[in-house]
Amino acid sequence: MNWDEVNDFAKAVNEDIARYTMHFILNPDKMLSDDFTVSNLEWDAIEFETGDIEQVPRDKRGVYGFAIRVDSQVLPPHGYIAYMGIAGRNSYRSLRERYQDYLNPKRVIKRPGIAWLMGNWRQVLQFVFAPVDDSVTSEDLQELEMQLNTALIPPQSKQDIDAEVRRKRRAWQ
Repeated sequence: MNWDEVNDFAKAVNEDIARYTMHFILNPDKMLSDDFTVSNLEWDAIEFETGDIEQVPRDKRGVYGFAIRVDSQVLPPHGYIAYMGIAGRNSYRSLRERYQDYLNPKRVIKRPGIAWLMGNWRQVLQFVFAPVDDSVTSEDLQELEMQLNTALIPPQSKQDIDAEVRRKRRAWQ
């Protein structure tokens, strides 16, 4: 019996479907939480790699993430936050400096989950970011990162999530 056709189909499934599988947890109770360190964030986004880097502040710390998202004339508005982080963890590194870290393949490859994310979705990734005022302390910024990651539970954010939610997530996975 010739199994080549079945093998070819299985290979196509892995290349076209399985490779792009990621688990998203969308908990409306967490998403509707209003217990955040800051009262308002103004989010902006650029296309990863090809977007206008000048839009990313060079003099502000803040929160950022990677969204799998395509702006389309046909598809409905949609997107998934795959990762959330901060620029300025115990430092004054700007959002632009942090963004530039992700443009360096040698730095990205040291983070397997981020490398996998970029290797699979780079062409539809957006770098989303929100600067914070200088009055926001590094501790507040880290708390905000934990709050946003707990609210959104991005699949590639592993550490900076509320301990109880992180424990439950590990039990589920």
